[in-house]
Amino acid sequence: MTALSDARLSVLIAVVLFAGPASSQSPSPDEAPWATLDKLEATRLHPLFTPTRRPPVVDEAVDTPAPVAAADVETVPDAPPQLKLVGIISTTDSRQALLQDAASGQIHRLKDGEKYRNWNLSIVDSRTVAFEQSGRRQDYKMFLPIQ
Repeated sequence: MTALSDARLSVLIAVVLFAGPASSQSPSPDEAPWATLDKLEATRLHPLFTPTRRPPVVDEAVDTPAPVAAADVETVPDAPPQLKLVGIISTTDSRQALLQDAASGQIHRLKDGEKYRNWNLSIVDSRTVAFEQSGRRQDYKMFLPIQ
């Protein structure tokens, strides 16, 4: 035999000896008896593939109360808004009321039909607006104090 044939034979023997049998099965639990769940607690507490190395936050289940049927709930109407009518702006396209909050002094500009704290605004005439809610009505006249 030649030197080249001897080298090829040596490589072939090395490949056969060191490669071993190919296995497509995963290792059985008996192959790693030292890897119990108790011993792998550090991996659960400090996950390898999360940036903070903190375990994910698990939201606790919260007991939600059963929904109450709408018929069981008695709706209490809100008190009428404490506003003072300071002006009405009328254009060809729309009408707006300027109302001043009695507590804060803030001016609110509301269009006809808009809601303010669950009260629906309607502009009655050039000096009067009305807020309506659940069949109740509160009128506001310009230049008159809050009723």
